[in-house]
Amino acid sequence: MSYFVLGILAISFGASFRFKSERRSLVKLFKFIFWSCVILFFIFLFYQTRQQFLLWQNNSPSFYLLPPYRDISYFLGYSFYVFFAKPIVALLSAIIFLCLARFFNWKFGERFFEEEEPYFGALSIFLVGYPGWIFYLLITLTSGLAGAAITKRRFSAYYLWFPIAIFVIIIINIWLKNLSIWQTLKF
Repeated sequence: MSYFVLGILAISFGASFRFKSERRSLVKLFKFIFWSCVILFFIFLFYQTRQQFLLWQNNSPSFYLLPPYRDISYFLGYSFYVFFAKPIVALLSAIIFLCLARFFNWKFGERFFEEEEPYFGALSIFLVGYPGWIFYLLITLTSGLAGAAITKRRFSAYYLWFPIAIFVIIIINIWLKNLSIWQTLKF
């Protein structure tokens, strides 16, 4: 799944370069990409849930974990915890970020972000997932503050959203997943 996510982030990064140079508004495009990714991701999760049910149904010991031997709530609780809990937390975090970024950007006269940047961040937060989005936001905030300190003026993280997300996913898969702090944050 992470190769698919890396591909989406790389394509989104390329689209941000390509269409920004043409001075097109990317809000509609990235709104579409964000919600399409959410829908496709949850379709995949429902497919995984169905496959898990069929696996348990056709396996002798796990057959007794399904109805009529057990209530269906056991399987639904298991599926929610295993498949849906982390993506739902990531989606809620992405939506909260999107709403707050758009609100504060509007309130302060478009000072913080370009018009489409909140969707860059929301897409990246959702695709990095939980608990990776915590590290993602820390690295993005640090990069933005470092850029502002170096240039001593307004610093746009426009071209940093997607590369940082790709970097965080790679670091998670190579290094962070073996650390105790990562195991503590996971549920």
